[in-house]
Amino acid sequence: MKRAIGFLLAGVGVFLLVLAVMLKFYVVPSLAQAPLVPGEDTDGVSVSINEGSGTFLDIAASLAAGEATFREDVPLVNTRFTRGDVQASESAEATESNLAVYDSFSRLTDPEDTVMSGSTLRVAFDRNTSELANCCGANVDGQEVTFSGINPLKFPFFVEKQSYDYFDTTLLAPYPIDYVTEEEVFGLNTYVFEQSIPATQIGELEVPGSLIGEDAETVAAGRFYENVRRLWVDPVTGAVINGSEDQKQTLQFNGEVKAVVVEASLIGPDAAVQKTVEDTESSSNLLGLLNSTVPLVCLILGVLALAGGILLARRSADDDDYLVADDAEASV
Repeated sequence: MKRAIGFLLAGVGVFLLVLAVMLKFYVVPSLAQAPLVPGEDTDGVSVSINEGSGTFLDIAASLAAGEATFREDVPLVNTRFTRGDVQASESAEATESNLAVYDSFSRLTDPEDTVMSGSTLRVAFDRNTSELANCCGANVDGQEVTFSGINPLKFPFFVEKQSYDYFDTTLLAPYPIDYVTEEEVFGLNTYVFEQSIPATQIGELEVPGSLIGEDAETVAAGRFYENVRRLWVDPVTGAVINGSEDQKQTLQFNGEVKAVVVEASLIGPDAAVQKTVEDTESSSNLLGLLNSTVPLVCLILGVLALAGGILLARRSADDDDYLVADDAEASV
């Protein structure tokens, strides 16, 4: 009887060990993939919102006044709409490399709902690592660019406390973003990343000399961009829970800043951030359990059950040998 129980216990142990391996190396990787449709609960469109204020160079007023004139402390709302291109994601080129293709549109509006700026983004990225790929018509504002680094819309699953090459859609290139700390956001533990982009020339504009305090009728002024970006990221799913930007663009001539084109600070409002946490928390908790807690428990219980079963079966065999020996001595 003891031997049968020992074999049964050992079998349970082997099952638990196999289950731990299956969960860690097969089940979790199959689940840890970005969806082809990022807004399944919102008609296939994911919406993120940032709010803040900014100061803008009013070009029309500046030309009329003959000097730089600004709109100051303008309340701003930046809204980003993202949807998945399922047909492109299911193409041979995308499926071969396990890619998802997302289209995104961002607009910046003032209190009168006037669009201050807008941009489009189409990305193809690895569904697990979020590494960008150059395929499937990926572009920024319709311009084909060379993509590298991680998707600006999403971090990889199981985020590491390290630096990542984060693609900046203004630079049209990746720039390092660094892990700095952990922080709780509406009950969800997040990893905080920061990126500081120094003033970098992104183009050149032909502007009236009067706009930047020069005597010439027109001047080719360099357009420079700088940004301090802070992102709060769910460490399990890689979802961006919140983000802030302190962005500045200037016109420079002969190595001097002549005019500030835009200076704005934006961050996610509490209501929008809390909604993102609610949408992320359940899948994050489940995936976290399947990736670490459940396999670890199965591993520990499996080892104990296997060891206990082997020990019980061995003791039972020893007892049988002892009884056989006693019977042999008695018969002599």
